[in-house]
Amino acid sequence: MDDSEPEGKPAVRPYLTYLRLALGPYAVHFANTEHFANTGTSYILPHTLRNLQDVCVKTLEDTRRNIELRQELGLAYEFWDDLAAVVKASIPSLERRSFAAPDPATPEYEGLSGPLIASHNIELLKDLERLNQLVAIARNVLTVGEKVQNLAADRLFDKDIFTLINVCVRVTARGYDGEAGTLDEDKWQAVINAYKKLLITCLQFLNNLTARNEQRKLMLWIELFDSHLENELPNFADMKYKMDMYSRDDRNPRANVSESTPPVPKPSYGPDAFKIPQQPASSPFLLYIGETGNDVKKSLAQQGEKAGANEIAAECKRRWQTMGEEEKNKWNMLYADVVARYRDELTQSSTYKKVVDQHAKNEESVQALAESINQLQVEVDRMRTAISSPDANASAQPPATATEEKRPPKPAMDESMIHSDLRRSSPAGEIDFRVTYPPSFGVEILQSGKEDLLKRLEPDPDRPPALTSELASPSSPPLEDDDNDDDLDDIPGDEGRGLLTDVPLILGPTEIEVLPMIIMGGIVEPAEGQPGYHSDPTIFSSIRSMHNVRCHLLLAQDNGRNLLRELLIFVAAWDLREEELYFKFMVKIMEAILTNQLLPFAYHAFRESDRSKDIISPAQAVIMKLLTNIFRARQARAAPRSSLKAATPQIDQGDAHMVNFLLTEFRRHIIPQTCALIFLQGQIRAGHAQPEDFPLNLWDMERMYEGVYQYLEFFAILTEHEVWKNMLSNWEISTELVTLLKELDVAIPKGQLAVPPLAASSRGSGPPPLDSDIPQPVAVERPYDTTNGGSAPEGYMPSPRPYIDEAQEEPSEFEWRNLKKLAVLVLSSLVWKNRQVQDQIRPLGGIEAILNCCNYDEHNPYIREHAIMCLRFLMEGNKENQDRIRALDRYSQEGEASSSSNSGIPSNTPKVRVPNEVLDQQGYETYMDNKGQVMLRKREVKLPVSAVPGKGKAKLETRDPKDLEQLVQQVMRELPARVQGVRHDAEKAAALAKLDKGFDGKG
Repeated sequence: MDDSEPEGKPAVRPYLTYLRLALGPYAVHFANTEHFANTGTSYILPHTLRNLQDVCVKTLEDTRRNIELRQELGLAYEFWDDLAAVVKASIPSLERRSFAAPDPATPEYEGLSGPLIASHNIELLKDLERLNQLVAIARNVLTVGEKVQNLAADRLFDKDIFTLINVCVRVTARGYDGEAGTLDEDKWQAVINAYKKLLITCLQFLNNLTARNEQRKLMLWIELFDSHLENELPNFADMKYKMDMYSRDDRNPRANVSESTPPVPKPSYGPDAFKIPQQPASSPFLLYIGETGNDVKKSLAQQGEKAGANEIAAECKRRWQTMGEEEKNKWNMLYADVVARYRDELTQSSTYKKVVDQHAKNEESVQALAESINQLQVEVDRMRTAISSPDANASAQPPATATEEKRPPKPAMDESMIHSDLRRSSPAGEIDFRVTYPPSFGVEILQSGKEDLLKRLEPDPDRPPALTSELASPSSPPLEDDDNDDDLDDIPGDEGRGLLTDVPLILGPTEIEVLPMIIMGGIVEPAEGQPGYHSDPTIFSSIRSMHNVRCHLLLAQDNGRNLLRELLIFVAAWDLREEELYFKFMVKIMEAILTNQLLPFAYHAFRESDRSKDIISPAQAVIMKLLTNIFRARQARAAPRSSLKAATPQIDQGDAHMVNFLLTEFRRHIIPQTCALIFLQGQIRAGHAQPEDFPLNLWDMERMYEGVYQYLEFFAILTEHEVWKNMLSNWEISTELVTLLKELDVAIPKGQLAVPPLAASSRGSGPPPLDSDIPQPVAVERPYDTTNGGSAPEGYMPSPRPYIDEAQEEPSEFEWRNLKKLAVLVLSSLVWKNRQVQDQIRPLGGIEAILNCCNYDEHNPYIREHAIMCLRFLMEGNKENQDRIRALDRYSQEGEASSSSNSGIPSNTPKVRVPNEVLDQQGYETYMDNKGQVMLRKREVKLPVSAVPGKGKAKLETRDPKDLEQLVQQVMRELPARVQGVRHDAEKAAALAKLDKGFDGKG
């Protein structure tokens, strides 16, 4: 009732009355679509439906610009009730026309939904457009604010939207199952596009329902991400270094149990924590398969037919469908006996009481969490009301009621009220950067893996063929059979995966942006100047804690983790770049997870349990890519501030734990398993193993390569920060990088360099006249230089041919393109002005490994320039490294007999050619030509204008090389687009100039 109207007189609401004239007939229309399909006649005439649609279209347009209309509709419960009635009536109507009834004649016992949709395409297109207009009106009305949002939720209209979203996902997530290339497929596609449009509008409704409403966000989170089966929130604070305690067996899919059976929580520390009776099959048919499956398999094998899992299931289904009623009743009775026996064993076991008690404790913990969250919300509302009232003060507050006087006084809101897990961590101390696993740990894992692999490759007539396929890596569990992968797939739109989990499989980058916006609004706290931010630190602390709670809830349940996994994989599937809006949204989401110190848990949770062969899953690779973007942006923002003050920048404790976790993962899993596969590639190349012994396919190799590449790119960014660079140095991460270079150099061929012969005209004519006083440049990026008479000059480096993604026949021939180059780049930045790393690399044989990178490699173009740069940084201010490189140079030139006794180099050391540019014996310098290519040339030497006073002869001046900053930027541009350069400042350029001037090879 409007307060301005006389008492007893109803308020005038013309907009609401106008729209309700259409909502009532719409509900009748959807409720009787089956009558129309059977008889061809409808209760509502077509021209009446067109008039009603005009009403909805006009109302939709008015809601975009008329705030009074939005308020009138949104604050009327009749609007939400009538709208809910239309949606409730439409859902069965849509399902009847979009999902075919089961057909026993089909192999999968499913009807063809594609042709059914095509046969109803005209009516479906019209009805979907009507629904889309109504949901759009509701979406616009929600912009009024909290009163309308709460009223819509109170009338349970959001539940109807959830059901509508579920229908849209189930329809659009499935492909066309009719005859391809027909007119029906085009009709089906038009309906699918209409469903997608309605799905997007529903997602926009959910976003507006929760915008700037903390209570509605929390309720949405509970609705979407609470599976109601796993209510125990894990203690994330204790998971920083305990990720490996959780066995992969702990993540078994939840078995279906009857409703009367109490839910059994997953064991916390292994499958033997609670020993319960084995659960029976979930239906008589599955019991039938379990009992007769072996006999069916033998029967198929005797008939010479394929006896895989799919064939056995199809044969069992055929026998079940043709089975007589009497025999089928016997199986039903047997199943009932099995279930009853299982229940008796379960209730009589001593474990039953433990399970029930644990479930009660879980319920209590969730209730306590909900009460604390509700208390935080009450505090936020109270403080917001107090601040919004300008005259509110202590004397003006109304007296407390009797019930309020009985309550204990509420403590003041401060950081101490917030759970310790939800507070921002303190600055990292020395213990947070400790090395948890020494370099020898990873070396031992790799060595044991190689030895085990060599034993398996030894010829043994009793061993079955292709036994090495069990080894993806020395520390991986046995691989699962790929033939069963299809059986593990979930049905698209299955509610067990979560309401929104399959949305990333349906929409494109420009259509799906509202979904990450919903997640952002729930877990990313507003920055200053953004909606939802409050200047009062006490109130904002409460708002921040609400965001932290939702971040924990998102990762605490399977539904939330499933959705986040699909959102991450979406980045890789569409190859999204940093400038795209979806990518920026995902960066914000990942930064919120990082801020809440949940990233190690999220990384561990996204390990693919059903694909144990994955060294790093696609979702984990995208996490590394997002982390690289986050740290690059942070360091770019911190650069101006660091120039003002020379103090060591503070590092958050959570960030330190996260980097520590990733370094541990890199040392224990990534490098040992990757190098083991590279080693196996080398064994296959040498003829000690067969290509069919390789355990992965090309798709698996691409996934693994992407993950390793993202790790190296992340380390490249870390080396630009003083604290992280020191941490990498203390961890001796150079051990893994040198190991990777060595394995790639031995196992992966570099390719052949073919220099075409000179043309006849070129052979007949001599080189053009040159000025002998001016040193001529040596084109190191060209196949040959005609100015040198057709001979390859010293320091010659040909231009690599463009990379052609040729179809490879064998995954064992995977070339790991650009990986060596990026590893050398990380080493270059790591050894710069770092005596600790310079001395670490020498005993590892890293100098020889980097010298090997100075050779031509078609899979790593321009790696020569990277390697020379790294070697110069290794030699600067380090006499031991300089002597080592000189000794290697003499060893390669003079031979073993004359140099091994004097240089200290073992006689079995392979000869490694040292480029002249490294020792600068010929006065080489690097420069860029007018095409931007990196070139080498002899340094220009010229006499000064005037002689130095007091000297008997003029002093020669040597021109410095060009700024190293330009050189590094150029060579980094040759890397793939996702790699960004490592900063090399003017100090590095000056150091290289010093080397060019003073280090002439004589000491």
